[in-house]
Amino acid sequence: MKNFIFTAFLTVIVSVAYTAIAFLLPQQPEYPAPEVELGSSISPEKLAEAGAQVFEKCSQCHKVGEATRAPDLSGMGMKAVSRAEERGPDFTDVDYLIESICDPNAYIVEPFGRGGMTAMQSQLSGGQILAVTAYLQSLGGEATVTAKDIKPLERFGCLTGGSAAAAGGGEKKAAAPVSSAEDIYNNFGCASCHSIADDSKKSGPSLYDIGKRLTKGEIYESILSPDKVIAKGYSAGLMQKSLADPSNGFYDQMTPADYQALVDWLAAHKGEEE
Repeated sequence: MKNFIFTAFLTVIVSVAYTAIAFLLPQQPEYPAPEVELGSSISPEKLAEAGAQVFEKCSQCHKVGEATRAPDLSGMGMKAVSRAEERGPDFTDVDYLIESICDPNAYIVEPFGRGGMTAMQSQLSGGQILAVTAYLQSLGGEATVTAKDIKPLERFGCLTGGSAAAAGGGEKKAAAPVSSAEDIYNNFGCASCHSIADDSKKSGPSLYDIGKRLTKGEIYESILSPDKVIAKGYSAGLMQKSLADPSNGFYDQMTPADYQALVDWLAAHKGEEE
């Protein structure tokens, strides 16, 4: 009995010590994670490659092959499968990884304590979380998650933060339900600047034949980084400012499924008469 009490006491002391050390170590500067392109055809392997870039933000604490401020993530793909099996047949490795990202205290690895990791939906968008999940699956396993796997994000509360909050946009608004890509186009003010029904120009370029001129990847880039490529005759800054404006709420409220629906809808506009 004495040995049991001593072992339990020692475990608690070590856990508290590791947690204290984690908070006392100098904090690394915070940088926004890269945006992730979520085309409907992106493969799990490509998503994992994007996730490796996003993971650079996580590598301030998590290392692959070394336990420092946080658990070692080597072989995480197989570990996730094993830990998910313990939860039952309806719980998958994707569920385990996404829940771990969005609710870090759900699974505590000794000797690391609670509270050392921030719930990452406050800093990453849903697409970035899916990309990191694919990357973690690839560590000793096979990436299977796709950009269409929205349900685990919703189930584990991953869509309450996002890249807008990470950029200092303040508290995120509750995601408004969007019934169709056309509703997105109209409700967020795209129609006030862009023509979609014909090739006439407004304050922004016509989108009448955007599916003929741009790939889906380029359409994503135009939405997420409007100033990267500026159409001839138009000025930088207007679209970025409009979409990022809190009163618009575009970047705050859009989910990965919304982005995918909007891009697919725009890509179908090739300037051809119905």
